[in-house]
Amino acid sequence: MMDSTGLVIDDEAIVARRAGMIDSQIEGELVGLHIESGNCYGFNATATRIWMLIEPPAAFGSVCAALCEEFEVDAQTCRNETSLLIADLVREGLAEIKSST
Repeated sequence: MMDSTGLVIDDEAIVARRAGMIDSQIEGELVGLHIESGNCYGFNATATRIWMLIEPPAAFGSVCAALCEEFEVDAQTCRNETSLLIADLVREGLAEIKSST
């Protein structure tokens, strides 16, 4: 799947957190500080769940399947929205995508 940024994420691609962010959950949402950049982040409940699902690293398809089970969302919308969030995480240096091959 290619998101609007041109990032290609297929179901077998492994999505993983990158080191360097300290975080804490507050009322179901995550607040984090990226040590290297000094940037602070606030994740809503859905983004927090995705962050939890990629620790340990997980296949993109598995992350989407888990989200579809937990939230009322169709598979295509889930894939689209999840790929956008992951692209943001990659762009910010918080996550990485590893090819399945």
